[in-house]
Amino acid sequence: MSELIRFSFPLSQRMQTFLQLQEGLQCLEDAVRSEQPYLWLQACTDIRASLCGEQGRKPALPEVVVLLESMQGHLKKLASEHPRFEAAITASCDDIKRHVEILQATSNRIPEMLTGDALIGGYLNALKKQDWLGHKMGLPQALSALWANRERRQQLHDQLGGLQEATGVLYRMLHDYVGWEARAAQGGGDQLTLEREGGFGLLIIGLEPDQVSQGIMPDLSGNRIAVRVRFQSWAPGKSIRQLEDDVPYHMMLVPVS
Repeated sequence: MSELIRFSFPLSQRMQTFLQLQEGLQCLEDAVRSEQPYLWLQACTDIRASLCGEQGRKPALPEVVVLLESMQGHLKKLASEHPRFEAAITASCDDIKRHVEILQATSNRIPEMLTGDALIGGYLNALKKQDWLGHKMGLPQALSALWANRERRQQLHDQLGGLQEATGVLYRMLHDYVGWEARAAQGGGDQLTLEREGGFGLLIIGLEPDQVSQGIMPDLSGNRIAVRVRFQSWAPGKSIRQLEDDVPYHMMLVPVS
């Protein structure tokens, strides 16, 4: 099996808050690596919304801390059930504790920097006015010169370092905590019934890269008891179409919420 493309779907509000933050941080990293200033700005405004609880979101840092502590509890239980791996699991728990302490120590500095930066604030205001490129602010003319000032990016990078590391560790743990289950969506659809006692916080759908390259995308609806999976076709220049053929896929349910 090739490396699957993973689609993460939250089954709890806390997990949704975490995923929004993690994806914003990943987008920021991609922007810096590929030297794309507009992508950097979009990521910054998204991270700000997550950390400051803007645009209807819950402040993300307390939610991340709770998830880390929840994962720590799951790992301790796992260690008691598998003494052979106790040393390695205990080391992971200690690593989580270190990340929690770092996040608690920086919980105020990062939001203050994001809300105090004039460029990020100005771009956020442009988005509120549906001025997606910041025409009225003159951003198309000025952004390349503003972007050339690496001090602007470095200060934010230094502040976000601990948060990026902590969310990356948690994200990888969530994706490695359980194994894949192979399934088939008959006629393009499938129904997942979740155990009430499972406490699942995350559903991950895995598709082969060639499936996604053909425009096959998952669409989910439901709640923490039952989830309806439908696969759609996103063809270039065409409207979304519900698939009617059987679609093989993989899934995992993560009992951390």
